Amino acid sequence: MLLRMYDEQKYEDFIQEVKQKDLFRQAKVYEYSQGVEYSFENKTLINFSSNSYLGMHLDKRVVEASSHATQSLGVSSIASRLVCGTMPLHDDLEKAVAQWKGADESIVFNSGFQANVGLIQALADKNTMIFADKLVHASIIDGIRLSGAKFQRFHHNDISSLGKLLERYQDVEHKIIISETVFSMDGDEAPIADLVSLSKKYEAFLYLDDAHGAGVYGEDGCGPTGRWAKDVDLLLGTFSKAFGSFGAYACISKALKDYFLNTCRSYIFSTALPPGVIAANLKSLELMASEEYEAKRRSLLEKCKYLRESLKQKSYQLIEGEGPIIAVLIGSEEGALNKSKELFEKGFLIPAIRPPTVPKGSSRLRLTLSSLHTYRQIEDLLAHF
Repeated sequence: MLLRMYDEQKYEDFIQEVKQKDLFRQAKVYEYSQGVEYSFENKTLINFSSNSYLGMHLDKRVVEASSHATQSLGVSSIASRLVCGTMPLHDDLEKAVAQWKGADESIVFNSGFQANVGLIQALADKNTMIFADKLVHASIIDGIRLSGAKFQRFHHNDISSLGKLLERYQDVEHKIIISETVFSMDGDEAPIADLVSLSKKYEAFLYLDDAHGAGVYGEDGCGPTGRWAKDVDLLLGTFSKAFGSFGAYACISKALKDYFLNTCRSYIFSTALPPGVIAANLKSLELMASEEYEAKRRSLLEKCKYLRESLKQKSYQLIEGEGPIIAVLIGSEEGALNKSKELFEKGFLIPAIRPPTVPKGSSRLRLTLSSLHTYRQIEDLLAHF
């Protein structure tokens, strides 16, 4: 008889506990249709939870670029970037991202999570003090933990709170400020100018995660920070949101790129993104600066404003913001689940967001709008909200 090296009952007890707390999660299988229509167990749903803010994942030009690269080069890059996995496409994409943002250099990663974990681990050590917004993404928290750095969290978007911490630890030589530009679960924007000011005053490295801002805000979709600002030491973005594809990038200096190529473990020890994905990202980036997609951004933000104002008129509590992430606060886990199920029965896909993803007592419905949504679909949603 084999000796069991773990207690399976421990995991069963955990599952029962999270079910009792209305915190149990499952990966449901949804069938894609056209636009924002999905299907689940023969039920048609209008999806209000996608991160494809501009519907770019369905753009035929992006699909064709990906298909052509796959047909020509295969489905894999066959190695890590530093072995033999860097194709001309990878180099082209990094140059295109840098040009788009007006940055010195950029470096491409396989995902935003992988980028945050690897970059922070490479930047910080036990002699570093990191100051992070209380609501930064889980990947940032994991990167900080792996780095071994000392860690202080400041109140969400509270410049006064951050300033007091920086003052207290001003004698620490290596300081890093980390925030998101647009917060993934709240949809509100960071006070970027104030973060820049404090980073200068206290000589702190400024690290901004622009995953949900890039493509939606700014000229050519450059995000809330606009073109590359030398005051931002590292600006991270992803291709998995407004770009409708997969992967991530960091805009940095030439010296930092060389440093990360030699120290960033999640970059060094991962097989490179396949050519089909890189080609899709290149085409998405090309289209992002076009008049066509500029119009899509304007239309999207107008729809966001309309939906926000309409929900407020119905007395729902929203977190302030302007973009496509609209957080409707419910409070309890049970209440959020019930509202999500109610809307599901009416034909709308809006999962409940609960702890530990958000703080306890702030369970919510996280609506995300796409330029693909019509005003008719928005009106139908409002009628059942």
